[in-house]
Amino acid sequence: MLSIYLTTNIWVWFAAREAWHIGASGIIYGLASFIFVSGIIRKNNQLMALSLFVVFLYGGLIWGIFPNTFPKEISWESHLYGLISGIVYAFYFRKQGPQQKEYSWEDENENEDYGQYWLEEETNEKNDKI
Repeated sequence: MLSIYLTTNIWVWFAAREAWHIGASGIIYGLASFIFVSGIIRKNNQLMALSLFVVFLYGGLIWGIFPNTFPKEISWESHLYGLISGIVYAFYFRKQGPQQKEYSWEDENENEDYGQYWLEEETNEKNDKI
């Protein structure tokens, strides 16, 4: 969370226009995008469910990154930079935290096993007909 906070505020400091940039909306956008993208790229069922829950609760947040949805005095740049920093950190930390479980049966090569089984069955049927 600290890295999303710092990255968002540094980007706002250097790249945002002159307006009032107050509040924690950049952090909210950063965390929401981190959770959403992290759940998708890790392919973990629990994280995907959490991602869908975040979209359900905060789906309207997407309109906050567009400049025409707010008056000119209100900052939208913090929203945009928070969203981007959350996505960047989701990709950066994709190997850490909960991962998809790998089972031993997933490592087996399915094509070879099934192919040999069906070939044996077909040859047995041909031999029975002869």
